[in-house]
Amino acid sequence: MRNEKFALFAAALLLIALSARSLAAQEDPTVAAMTAPAEAPEGDQGDQPVHRDPLGARLINLPTAFPVRSHALEVMFLHRFQQAVQDGDSHNLWGLDSGADVGLGIAWGISPRFDVALLRSSFQEDYELSGKALVVEQSPRMPLSAAVRLGVDRLGRAGAVDPTRPFAQVILSRRLAPGFNLLLAPSWVRDTERLRNAWNVPVGLTVGLPRGGLLEIEVIPKNHDLDGSLTAWHLALSKQVGGHIFQFVLGNSRATTVDQYLGGDFAGGFRTRDVRLGFNLIRDFDF
Repeated sequence: MRNEKFALFAAALLLIALSARSLAAQEDPTVAAMTAPAEAPEGDQGDQPVHRDPLGARLINLPTAFPVRSHALEVMFLHRFQQAVQDGDSHNLWGLDSGADVGLGIAWGISPRFDVALLRSSFQEDYELSGKALVVEQSPRMPLSAAVRLGVDRLGRAGAVDPTRPFAQVILSRRLAPGFNLLLAPSWVRDTERLRNAWNVPVGLTVGLPRGGLLEIEVIPKNHDLDGSLTAWHLALSKQVGGHIFQFVLGNSRATTVDQYLGGDFAGGFRTRDVRLGFNLIRDFDF
């Protein structure tokens, strides 16, 4: 099974490397600060990173290859309603009156290529501490951006089995055209709800919309090492206004941390056909 996963990862990486060069386009000046590429050494234009779309350090639940910019503080507020839309009705606004899992997080840009982040999810009191390093950034001479993210999830819930759960992720992304980005995140976590040493390759995609908006898509395939594992999916309409990124989210799973989403065995339970509402609000502050 691991050989098959490695072959899938290698084929996807080759596909990205051979894809067409990104198209050039005029960028929105209002998002220049949050989308500025990392500083590059002096050289000709072939060494200059391509302009970033307003993705931020987080897509929906998955990390992007890009850290929080240097000396900036990012504040994250994540909200996932617990009840599926199809299980609700007009009396509870199709799940909006149900309880919700809330995530609160901060991230600090230590340098143009490195950040540290801390996220707390109210579900099982899950704390996620991580650091992310941008290794290479897409440019005319480099076909993709790549980053490494290392961290640990820690469950604060009393009686949790294997509450300390280290993880590692390699994030590969390719800007195909303005607004269009492909992301792969080969990932490992030591423990999920039912798995030990779980591996998976989540996929992300963005599609440019009018007026600078983005349609963001995430798919976390079911884990074939576990019977009953399910594919998790999310869609988000994302818009940046000033220093804010607001995302209206639809998805079947409420998981927002690596240990909860990677195995397709989210401890809160979900069905493939579920549709749940949620939103992300992200704000950057310069210091």
